[in-house]
Amino acid sequence: MSEDITLNLQPPILASASPRRRHWMEALGIPYESWAPDVDESPLPDEDPEDMVRRLACMKAKIVAAVNPGRWVIAADTTVAVDHHVLGKPVDVEDAARMLGLIQGRNHEVHTGLCLMRDAEIHSFVDTAEVFLRPLSPDQIAWYAASGEPMDKAGAYAAQGIAALFIDHIDGSFATVMGFPVERFGALLMELGLAQAWLGMPR
Repeated sequence: MSEDITLNLQPPILASASPRRRHWMEALGIPYESWAPDVDESPLPDEDPEDMVRRLACMKAKIVAAVNPGRWVIAADTTVAVDHHVLGKPVDVEDAARMLGLIQGRNHEVHTGLCLMRDAEIHSFVDTAEVFLRPLSPDQIAWYAASGEPMDKAGAYAAQGIAALFIDHIDGSFATVMGFPVERFGALLMELGLAQAWLGMPR
């Protein structure tokens, strides 16, 4: 990337309405605009969870990039998988309780795909963290499912919320579990010179 192009970049577009992803953009100090595309997040037949989150992240980025030529677009997608079975966002309280019953007392994986795109230039990756939940009683599951917190979260829990009480430990990035693998994203920005462009970071 040339110095002239780097210095004249517009702020990126975050292709997401997620408050967790906005939190990380703001925590990093990156000025941005947001634009949440409408995407069917259903998995394809026999699609691996890792492939699904990368595909959906790139699909979100492509939709926004197509109508914003020359702009960098950042998109991400997160899912929870237990025994390679995808657990998306619950449709109701009963579905949330079902998912929590599957993952309590054992480990599961959280996969987050991230796509950084500008026109035909595409950079994407998948980061995975393994989360271990303590055993939960049926009453605890019903209480948490009814709290409302699980309803827009993959796997029916929020590691940054009440569900932090249930986590025994995490192998991997907590940011990945939140839906934005900030460590690898930061490394990519520095590799491309975008940390310098957007933040004025010295080389």
